[in-house]
Amino acid sequence: MKKLFLTICLTALLSGTAIAACDGGTEYTVDGDTFCISDITLNWWSASNWCQANGMHLATVYEVCPDWNGTTGNTCGRTFSFDDYCWTTTANGSEKAFDIYPSGGGVYTSSRNGDRRDHALCAN
Repeated sequence: MKKLFLTICLTALLSGTAIAACDGGTEYTVDGDTFCISDITLNWWSASNWCQANGMHLATVYEVCPDWNGTTGNTCGRTFSFDDYCWTTTANGSEKAFDIYPSGGGVYTSSRNGDRRDHALCAN
């Protein structure tokens, strides 16, 4: 009986710490994948930190668009109902990163070091 109780407690403890928060953002589930998008816009560096503060990471283009062909434009292959630009962690050269427009399926590129402000797009 003690082993069963300890197993249940351990399972509850481990599953509780594995779930990331989406504080200050909105959760989206697309084709079984769950993402968190910040409610505010941020520069690329702050977006990455925002995801980490919520126990996640800034998503790669490939996590959001598994069939992406590596080009910019409307090439994501899947969409979800968020109507603004979102940062990804996927670099395009040394100073740019790809950003996504989820409701239209577009993949674009923007400077990580400029004044550009997009939403953080986080994944577990």
